[in-house]
Amino acid sequence: MADTTYLKKRRQTWYFAMKIPADVRHAFDGKSEVVRSLGTRDLTKAQSARWPLVAEYKARIDVVRGHRELTPAEIEDRASHEFDRALQEMQDYQQDEDACGILIGHEGDKIETGRLSDLEYALSFARIKAANGRIAALNGKVFERPVTFGRSAIDPLTLRPVTVVKKSKGASFKDVATRYLEEVQRDRSASITAQTKGQYEAVYRLFDQWGDSPTFEDIDRAKASKFLTLISGLDPNWGRSSKTKGRTFSEIMEFYGDHDVGLSNRAINRYSMALGLVWKWAKRVGEFSGDNPWEGQQRREGDRRKVGKLPFTVDELKILLKEKPEVNPEKPSYETTLSWVCWIAAYSGMRLNEICSRTIADIKQKDGIWCFDITNAKTEAGDRLVPIHSRLIELGFIDYLKRQKGDWLFPVLKPGGPDQKRSWYLSKTFTTYRRKLGVTHLNPDNKRDRVDFHSFRRSVIQVLERARLPQTEVAQVVGHEKAGITFGTYNPDGLEVETLKDVVEAIRYEITL
Repeated sequence: MADTTYLKKRRQTWYFAMKIPADVRHAFDGKSEVVRSLGTRDLTKAQSARWPLVAEYKARIDVVRGHRELTPAEIEDRASHEFDRALQEMQDYQQDEDACGILIGHEGDKIETGRLSDLEYALSFARIKAANGRIAALNGKVFERPVTFGRSAIDPLTLRPVTVVKKSKGASFKDVATRYLEEVQRDRSASITAQTKGQYEAVYRLFDQWGDSPTFEDIDRAKASKFLTLISGLDPNWGRSSKTKGRTFSEIMEFYGDHDVGLSNRAINRYSMALGLVWKWAKRVGEFSGDNPWEGQQRREGDRRKVGKLPFTVDELKILLKEKPEVNPEKPSYETTLSWVCWIAAYSGMRLNEICSRTIADIKQKDGIWCFDITNAKTEAGDRLVPIHSRLIELGFIDYLKRQKGDWLFPVLKPGGPDQKRSWYLSKTFTTYRRKLGVTHLNPDNKRDRVDFHSFRRSVIQVLERARLPQTEVAQVVGHEKAGITFGTYNPDGLEVETLKDVVEAIRYEITL
């Protein structure tokens, strides 16, 4: 039988119809029922069109009863005006992308607290959308005005009211996932990074919202597969926005779904693995006794020769290193910092954050050889001495070093991101710089760029490999684990600094300034 809740049919046309409670009829001209034409003879269309009206009239009833201050329509009107005001203000004050990004982060943090009223949420959301519009305008792109700004009792995808479904018995996924993350973070020596933890939390939130706070008994292999298929169309960068924490699954799918590229199989496999870890832990601690529905859900990943990251070519290195870095700038700047960081990466193979987090004290001489002393790396092999290449010394790096007055080698860099890395913002700056210079390698199948900052590191390893240097020597310079029990166990201190210097000096490119 067809669902005609809140519907009436008159002369082949469908109408919305809703009873008005007696205690609030005075606010509806004494009417016991409201009836509005839906302008369609199609029952399917009428079934979808009724739900926004249901939400609107229920909200109006709540306003009359004092349960809320404004109706969704009134909130939308105020948010619409706030969008126009904020957009005009950004234009009047000629705010750049950085200023817009700060505003987006600030408003996103407010939404993230989950403590905003419906009106406050809509106003913050309007300011975020205005900032996105300003950024689009600065980049010569078209930005469509948002259709809606506020929360709604209607699911944006199904157009049905959000309802609470009675759950089956058993431990909830959300609670066990929280306990699992607390457990893996307990032992700091074996804990995951804050960035990885944040990625797991994003996946767990997404899954919990999709499953409507499921228990372990609610999820079987078919449902696990359905979830992975559903999210495969998400924008690969969906989880990087702080705003996603305050959005429902439907809102996330509305904002980031149906992407031209979607998630790679590699990303989907990471999500499946992260969820499977919770099931595995739940079984170990006695919260679940069945089969792990995520086992066997791995998807075939593309040939890394076709989709993997690449080193820079010599021509690309010439473009990226076309400017000689300043030795004595009037004041520290991002431009000078970026130049030095690129040159150091190209002639050392160091990781971006290893370069950005160096202090003045980390640059020292050993046996008369200037070195980067890398400590607190991600792995034991990452802690190492890297001799400074003669090309960097010729460029004036030691003179630049001696002119620094504070503790940091690159004082303009500020911590950012989930792990508060000093490389966080410079990474984005480099990406913009690289793309402006036309240094890209887009995969024709998924449109993803196959080069990034660590392509400097790949270039170094490629050069040293082509120079036929022993793998163990290269590994000690770039911070990889030394292969084999003999080298790793019986020679833990590794090579003498003079030998390391010879390895570094083997990094050569045909680059002239």
